[in-house]
Amino acid sequence: MLRKTKNIRTIILSLVLLGFSTVAVSKPQLHDLDIRVELYKNGDARITETRQMTIDNEGTECYIGLGSMSPSTVKDLTVSDETGRQYQNIGEWKINRSRSEKAGRCGMVEKGNGGYELCWGIGESGQRTYITSYIITGLVRGYPDADALRHVFLEDNVKPKPEHAKVTILGADTTLVFTPDTCGIWGFRFMGDLGFENGTMVAVTTEPMNSEAALYIMAKFPKGMLEPTIQITDDTFEHKKQQALEGSDYVDDDIAKTDNSQNSTKFPLPLGLLGGGILGAGGLGLLYLIGRPRYIRKKHEKWTKTVDYFRSVPLEGNLQQANDMLNAFNYGKAPDYKRLISATVLQLINEGAFCVQPVTTETGEMAKRFVVKELSPDKDLSPLAFKMHDIFMKASGSDHVLDPTELETLMKDEKQRKLVRSFMNLLFTKRDRKYYKNRQEEMSEVYGFKRFLEDFTLMNERHLTETRMWRDYMVWATLYGNAEQVTKDMKAINPEFFKMDQVASQLSDSVVLPAVYASIFKGTDHMLHIMEENRLNALQSSMRSSRSSSSRSSGGGGHSSWRGGGGGFSGRGGGGGIR
Repeated sequence: MLRKTKNIRTIILSLVLLGFSTVAVSKPQLHDLDIRVELYKNGDARITETRQMTIDNEGTECYIGLGSMSPSTVKDLTVSDETGRQYQNIGEWKINRSRSEKAGRCGMVEKGNGGYELCWGIGESGQRTYITSYIITGLVRGYPDADALRHVFLEDNVKPKPEHAKVTILGADTTLVFTPDTCGIWGFRFMGDLGFENGTMVAVTTEPMNSEAALYIMAKFPKGMLEPTIQITDDTFEHKKQQALEGSDYVDDDIAKTDNSQNSTKFPLPLGLLGGGILGAGGLGLLYLIGRPRYIRKKHEKWTKTVDYFRSVPLEGNLQQANDMLNAFNYGKAPDYKRLISATVLQLINEGAFCVQPVTTETGEMAKRFVVKELSPDKDLSPLAFKMHDIFMKASGSDHVLDPTELETLMKDEKQRKLVRSFMNLLFTKRDRKYYKNRQEEMSEVYGFKRFLEDFTLMNERHLTETRMWRDYMVWATLYGNAEQVTKDMKAINPEFFKMDQVASQLSDSVVLPAVYASIFKGTDHMLHIMEENRLNALQSSMRSSRSSSSRSSGGGGHSSWRGGGGGFSGRGGGGGIR
């Protein structure tokens, strides 16, 4: 009885821990992985992988592991990031170099077993986008009965795993059109859908990939469509296909058809166990979270009210890092990014890149307007600030006078989608509370400065004559959400400051700035809606193409199999991720 009770406790504890794993956010993060496989007639493939990531201070490099590649080879590696910067390919890669030494560089490690590691430096922390491109020779191989690719695009031991992933297989030649009537596609070891879209093959995940998930893709092409340089004469595709399907739920489908039991939906056993585990663990984890003692939150709130005052700008002026911290400790409230946008606008005013000044209108009258000026790339500002300046500069046109409607129009312009998306990727960063477990000094700076500004009138800081510091106070008060009170307190202490300092008067402008804020907020909300809509459309399109295909087990599309994928896929065992 004691052993049974102990076992039950162990199971419950494991489920609770699993529940936490479904709600906790691991760092660094891979939000989206988009893989584009462009096939040439000779079977070679140009593969372009785009990673949308959150990078912190862990690791020095990203790498793509490709094992079991012989007789194929990998070549022509290029890497770029969200800024458009092309990384320097240094050839042979040294993994023991520092983060700063690897930044802006890429290279390759050739493994002794015919494998490769494609590496690049992760560089700065924050929201990053890496575009990696390379060629695999002979990815499609010829068999006596068909031509096929059987490749692992993401191994199960890669960390971090993507929240969403998509693989698109298309022809480099417009004559290469893939349809379910002539070709086939199968997917293994991930939960997702496969199908055909406008002459391409598509595999897309339908839920975040867990620690056991991988991307095994098998695609079949009829003889004569391609002319692969690598020919396999001692085996057939049909045999390789059966090896891959063995143990998968593709076989379950065939059995179900034979038994005339198509009315019952079959799920892969691991998925059922996983789903049940997640539901059970999620329920227990939710009950735990709901019932967790209030003193945890109350303790943090009490600490923020008693932390020592910090009178200088925290975190060397990094607004985004401070915003991540504030969002991490908001205990259930939605993360706030609008304050970060507003504070960044004020920071750029403080740096002289933006200003609110009188200009002559079309009617000949003088009126206050928002003006965008040149920004030196040498300024010590965040990538988010530089990207925001790019958007404002482009929207303001040749006269550099920004009308709020111009900003909103640009944010909604499809031709500017790439620019706006890069801004969104830099804006929406996030960190979990556990990240700050050993960062008490940083927390003391952020919350100590917040308390200092809240109690500004009690500090009797009239003796402060450094106008730059007072301007910084207004920027950070905006991030904290108490700009109105702090500005009021500052005017009570030193009303002459706002009369004498032109920048301070711009920072406190109550007419022009709110209109600018409203425009960029609308544009950001619009882009968020578009991004979510595109994601849903991609899933629905894949599902529609799957339903129209003739037979899932014959490669016509449908949902992937959690199991299977045997028979020696290229790329397996390569690993990858951040290290």
